[in-house]
Amino acid sequence: MRRQLILRVLIVGAISVGLLVPSGSSATVAPRASPSGKTLAGIALEEYRQRRERVMELIPEGIVLLSGKTEEEDNEVEQKFRQRSYFMYLTGVEVPGAILALIPKGYGPEGVREVLFLPPRNPARERWTGPKVGPEDAVAEFGVQRALPTTAFESELSKMLERTKVVYTVVPSGPSARFSREHAFIERFLQGVEVRDVRPLLAELRRIKSPAELALLREAVRITAEAHREVARALQPGMFEYELEALVMGTFLKHGARRAGFPPIIGSGPNSTILHYQANRRRIAAGDLVVVDIGAEYEYYTADITRTYPASGRFTERQRQIYALVLGAQRAAEAAFRPGQTTMRQLQEVARRFMRESPLRSRDGQTLDRFFIHGLGHYVGLDVHDVGDYSKPLVPGVVITIEPGIYLPDEQIGVRIEDMYLVTETGLVKLSAQIPSAPEEVERWMARGTRR
Repeated sequence: MRRQLILRVLIVGAISVGLLVPSGSSATVAPRASPSGKTLAGIALEEYRQRRERVMELIPEGIVLLSGKTEEEDNEVEQKFRQRSYFMYLTGVEVPGAILALIPKGYGPEGVREVLFLPPRNPARERWTGPKVGPEDAVAEFGVQRALPTTAFESELSKMLERTKVVYTVVPSGPSARFSREHAFIERFLQGVEVRDVRPLLAELRRIKSPAELALLREAVRITAEAHREVARALQPGMFEYELEALVMGTFLKHGARRAGFPPIIGSGPNSTILHYQANRRRIAAGDLVVVDIGAEYEYYTADITRTYPASGRFTERQRQIYALVLGAQRAAEAAFRPGQTTMRQLQEVARRFMRESPLRSRDGQTLDRFFIHGLGHYVGLDVHDVGDYSKPLVPGVVITIEPGIYLPDEQIGVRIEDMYLVTETGLVKLSAQIPSAPEEVERWMARGTRR
């Protein structure tokens, strides 16, 4: 019922799309559409169309080519298929092996501006992987202007490149770039073409979240809050970290999440000082701190929220001091924020200064900002560490985390507190405010559980 309500909210205001109808073509092409209210992964078809239109407005010349993920990349049986985030952002299409072409100036006699290429239906393969949408149904299903089989990609591409030799696509980087699927895709059209990276443009568009995206993020936060609640109720000395991981994943799926946005981090005792610890195999001991860094992914949008719990139900004096300092650093960053002016780097310095000015010290006398060894936060959206320029001021519509931490390996004390925030015209809105973070509130939350 809750999911249905959210989807009804998302589709309010969707408008019809008028598209060109070609003549004499065997391709599937959109007629003038009436309002359908159809959504893909919680986003209205009209919003996907508007995103594609915006990309074409921002491309001064050339065409855009994006390749979707293939089933072979996930080895079919090893994990659930998840479409590439850039491709999902512009299409909502989860069919493996899809290709999107955007042609701002149009091509062919009909001036077609967008084409979705899909693999032809394969009934024998679908016995293994399930029914897929083929090119013959794609226009109605996905709201694109034209749909063709992927077997026609090269011949159609040659027509698209008659007016331009500039292609915008995802250009991979790093030492393994030339072995990537993206590189293999670029090699299909590289000859005689100038290739430009489309990622900076798409990253800037993705940085600002729409009302529909915010609704999905809020639901991801709600589900993650439920998982934190279950952890707080169940946590006790003698449990294994993986028992809490199982509880987290079960809660995610029970409440409608597709998957975790990233592998759950359940770090107890010495593992609480390891930033991205993922083994989750240790038995939790009395007096441990347990860092629980988790995020549910709801319709491709993920949460990312961290709490640090005392395994025995109450913080020791030293743990409470460190915890209070981390929480104070987070609140100092919140208070310093100014919409449209503040950058993530400036917030980082606020948090570090707060720690540096504290009278608390490590065992060897160092100020505790020396043990804050990661960034203060990041963008969140289709990816847990979402795309965007961190040097730019944070403007309304951006969603970020603020996650200070202090890690003292020689004391086996690691504390991280992470919340999600929406930037508005008037300041920050804490999306994860329903999860307690003050130390006394955390202790009361844990005491309500069935602790033995």
